[in-house]
Parts: sequence; C-alpha cells; structure tokens
Amino acid sequence: MALAHAIESKVEAAYRRGDLVEKRRRLMEDWAAFCASPVHDGEVVVPIRGAGRG
Repeated sequence: MALAHAIESKVEAAYRRGDLVEKRRRLMEDWAAFCASPVHDGEVVVPIRGAGRG
C-alpha cells in the first residue's frame, strides 16, 4: 500500500490516500531513521537468499 500502486477508481484512490497518509508518514520516518543510523563494527549481515547453499 505504501508504494502507491495505481488504482483505477478515482473514488477508491481518494479514500485510500486519505486513510493511509498517516501510516505512510510513519513508515517513511522509520525508514529514514534506519537509513541514517550508524553501522556498528562487528555486525554480521546474513543473506536472505542462498543462505546455507553452496
């Protein structure tokens, strides 16, 4: 819902836009905080795909 996919019905699009603006704002604030957070030494990034294969 946060990706703003095209909705063909203008009425439904208006309702969704109004209902989701606050949720979208909080999501984007959380994402910005995550992106701006420092990387800590020693953190291990585990790949989601291909984990354990090989």
